[in-house]
Amino acid sequence: MLKVMRDQFRHLKFVLWFVVIVFLLLVFVDWGTGRNRGRDAAAAVRVGNRTIDEAQFLKKVRQTEDRFRQIYGDQWNQLSGRINIAEQTAAQIIQRELLAQEARRAGLVVTKKELQERILSIPMFKREDGSFVGMELYARILRANGLTPEEFEEDLRNDILIEKLQKLLEDGIIVTDAEAEKSLRRERETASFDGIFLRADALLREVTVTDEEIQKYYEEHRDAFRRGEQRVIRYLQVETARLRRLLPVDDAAIEKYYEEHKDEFRRGEQARARHILIKVAPDASPEEQAKAKLRAEGIAKIARSGADFAELARMRSEDEGSRDQGGDLGWFGRGRMVKEFEDAVFGHKPGEIVGPVKSQFGWHIIKVEGFRPAAVRPLEEVREQVRFRLLEGKAAEEAEARAKALAEKIRKEPPDTDEAWQKIADEDESVTLNVTPPFGKDEVIPGIGQDEELSTKIFEAKPGDVGGPRATSRGWIVWQLAKVIPAGVPPLDEVRDRVESELRREKAMELAVERARKLAEAWRNGADPHELAKRYGTSVTTTNNHRRGTPIPGIGPSKELDDAVFSAAIGDVVGPVRIADRGAAVVKITGLKTLSPEELESELEAYRKRLVTQRATALRDAILNERRRDTVVTVDEQLIQRFAPRGAGG
Repeated sequence: MLKVMRDQFRHLKFVLWFVVIVFLLLVFVDWGTGRNRGRDAAAAVRVGNRTIDEAQFLKKVRQTEDRFRQIYGDQWNQLSGRINIAEQTAAQIIQRELLAQEARRAGLVVTKKELQERILSIPMFKREDGSFVGMELYARILRANGLTPEEFEEDLRNDILIEKLQKLLEDGIIVTDAEAEKSLRRERETASFDGIFLRADALLREVTVTDEEIQKYYEEHRDAFRRGEQRVIRYLQVETARLRRLLPVDDAAIEKYYEEHKDEFRRGEQARARHILIKVAPDASPEEQAKAKLRAEGIAKIARSGADFAELARMRSEDEGSRDQGGDLGWFGRGRMVKEFEDAVFGHKPGEIVGPVKSQFGWHIIKVEGFRPAAVRPLEEVREQVRFRLLEGKAAEEAEARAKALAEKIRKEPPDTDEAWQKIADEDESVTLNVTPPFGKDEVIPGIGQDEELSTKIFEAKPGDVGGPRATSRGWIVWQLAKVIPAGVPPLDEVRDRVESELRREKAMELAVERARKLAEAWRNGADPHELAKRYGTSVTTTNNHRRGTPIPGIGPSKELDDAVFSAAIGDVVGPVRIADRGAAVVKITGLKTLSPEELESELEAYRKRLVTQRATALRDAILNERRRDTVVTVDEQLIQRFAPRGAGG
């Protein structure tokens, strides 16, 4: 491929800037997929038919570490003990290869010309006049960084393929100006206001309805109560939970399963720690945050001075769950604690006092008690777990067999009364008889759950037809269509409770709106909002820097209120605003930041493009997740664990 370049560039002079070379190689070469260098080479990572051998993988690990070192500088020496570089590298290799495969599946290719242009776009491979440095220097530069031209060009091809895939996805996404404007306003505009919300629920007890009103409401809203055809089934259920209690499992079967499935009972490394928590609310002010940190630092000093940590935890910790146990959290593996806490524990040695460490809960002072290496849990520890697994499979098979026998028996001699069905159920203590309430075709089948295929069969059946056996979440069923209820508006007697409930709520809403109207008028006339709120049995809620579409305290998301607030001016009292069927709100605008027409015009196009890129990336990630499920991916975990940080892995 490079013969064309060699023929075009013969009389060469160059200046090699090593720092630039290293930087650009890190940018363009990171996390490539590589190729297997021999059939006998150990596979570190395999993605479908693509294999990365151990030597290639270790090279990628070094490149990843160099990149992290360049990003974090001197801080990397502290961070490196907490990050498994090999794990990070393997994840990047897998993602990159899956995306490249998806690009090829979409028919995308990289031409020789495109590859040449990409190589020539890299400054280290050009002379001062813009011409190619030549094959010899090109290969020498790559060798200096542990690469061959073939490896480097394969990485560049994947770069281009992934870029083309992103571009293909972006080209298929349309974001209108109206949609972009709506999203931009939601992101950039904010409002602050004081609000009073009158809940309809709180007014229900003040509402009364008469029989005449119920009848009138029903007549005026008949279509609201119209229902489609409904059906009722009776069914016999062979319950696996009951069978698990009835079926025997001998010790020999348990021991055999354990020996054949030991990997299922492998436990990762565990740590044991105590902690003292100083709580900090997520919305705490900077002053409150600083005060809590200062307290935590003082306690940490006392702990490091040799004080009894358990006693200190009982006296000072604000974690109600562990305080009485001296802060003891017991044994736990990775993934059980919040990341900041976990990193702190697994990054230190037994006996060390760590912290204060900040998490979403507050400040932690931690004492690392010890580590337990990864191991296969002994049989006695998992005996009941093994018994359950054996019973689970055995019960499922037995339930299916019994359900098939029931179906055959019922089809030969169909029972014609509820008593006859109950008699069949009574013959087997694992079987129960159930009758559903009426349900529609697109509704969840009561007692069984969502099952579109079963629902279709039920609504195709005729009264008396028998179906099954059918697997459900609780076992296996055999069913019979017991009743068909025609579509239409049910008589008032059947839906009276629903009619009355909806009428009462509607009247409560009207009452809430009317009271909110009076409240708003008084507020505009200078009345104290706190006194007004107290008069109506509620309180004033302050909302700062609210954005469209986000929840409003005490109300939740409300488009109606957003529209009213962002259409007002500072100082306006807005309302009453009806909040769906939940109540009515009145608010006073105390702050407003909106986009001017000029700002909107200058930013809209760039923002629209940004939305396109974001949605294309989200679509790409969704495709990537699909491919992960469809593609066989293997990783040499032992190799990964060689790079595990101190205190991690086993």
